[in-house]
Amino acid sequence: MCLITYALTWALKGRSYMPKVVFGYVMSHFLYRLYVLQVLAGVAEKHIDPATPMMLNVIRLTTFAWYVHDGTLQKEDVVPELQSFSIDEFPDLLEFLGYSFFFATFITGPALDFNSYRSFIRREGVFQKIPSSLGPALRCFLGGALSAATHAVVNSQFTYEYSATVEFGEKFPFWQRFLYVQAAGFGVRAKYYAVFLLAQSACNFVGIGYTGPSPSNAEGIWTRAQNVSVKDVELAQNFKQLFAAWNMKTALWLRNCVYLRMVPRGSKPGAFVTFALGALFPILARRIRAWVRPLFVEPGSRIARWKPAYDFAGWFFTFTSLNCIVAPFVVWDLKLSLQAYHNVGYYAIMWLVIAYVFLEVFRMGKWIRIRGGKAVGIAPPHRRKTHSKEE
Repeated sequence: MCLITYALTWALKGRSYMPKVVFGYVMSHFLYRLYVLQVLAGVAEKHIDPATPMMLNVIRLTTFAWYVHDGTLQKEDVVPELQSFSIDEFPDLLEFLGYSFFFATFITGPALDFNSYRSFIRREGVFQKIPSSLGPALRCFLGGALSAATHAVVNSQFTYEYSATVEFGEKFPFWQRFLYVQAAGFGVRAKYYAVFLLAQSACNFVGIGYTGPSPSNAEGIWTRAQNVSVKDVELAQNFKQLFAAWNMKTALWLRNCVYLRMVPRGSKPGAFVTFALGALFPILARRIRAWVRPLFVEPGSRIARWKPAYDFAGWFFTFTSLNCIVAPFVVWDLKLSLQAYHNVGYYAIMWLVIAYVFLEVFRMGKWIRIRGGKAVGIAPPHRRKTHSKEE
């Protein structure tokens, strides 16, 4: 896959369709390998996930193709925020393979851009003088070790697999099932925290995780290889904040090279349910921020002192909804996924449907903003000025 990608980018460099050709080839190869592994070979062991390094290579190779293409364009034709990623000097084969198989990021990531790798191995830019990496590497390592231990302890008692059984639905009352799912969700996330933090620790240790000097300390900033912010994930008040703090490098790839959401692992039908619901909740969050949030934050609001209660409600619904909708991502099987949802009363889906119907179908969102705003003493939303054809 790497050699063919290198050949395609070299042969088609300067052609506008080159990144699309590479993207189509790499994704087709990736999906075919998944089909062979998961369907034909029947590989279903979750402790060994061969899809992860393959998906990381998909990100590396497709971003490489896009940034090589950007390097052939005039600077003003490249989006300003992507100009620093443009590859102006096409690498030789050895440098390209070094990037593709860089030992610190190959298995678990994160997938860094090519220019970061090139600057690091050439000791250019911020990498000319790298401060001691011991502290940043050790902190991430300890955080990863603690997360791994947390996962081992919590998931020994609370698992999504058990929440998807008929026994679970019949044995416990709803409130216990609800709390059980919250614990299971935290235990699963702890596993990914461990992977992300240990990977960041490796990058920090070798030095490629260094971002640049800090005005407040001599250690500098070490966020180049950061893939998760545990605090921001656990305390997110809406799904927008949550997604911004989770799997950051994949989100960067989606934004810079794809512009649409793609399934990052496997062909298991349960995973599609999680990603479909995960795409709907941020839309709902935007509606709530537009219609409800101004009542608590606009100047002159008589309920501004209740803003902490609004923040807590946002965190509670985000946290508990996440722990519900990710069950299919863990159990994979569609029937078991639906059983897991059934055992907790489909509560996250019910919240989603009720909120959509209330705000959109009954059009109560605008009513809340205008009438509710008037009741709490804030101005109505500004109307956009429109012009007639005569004007």
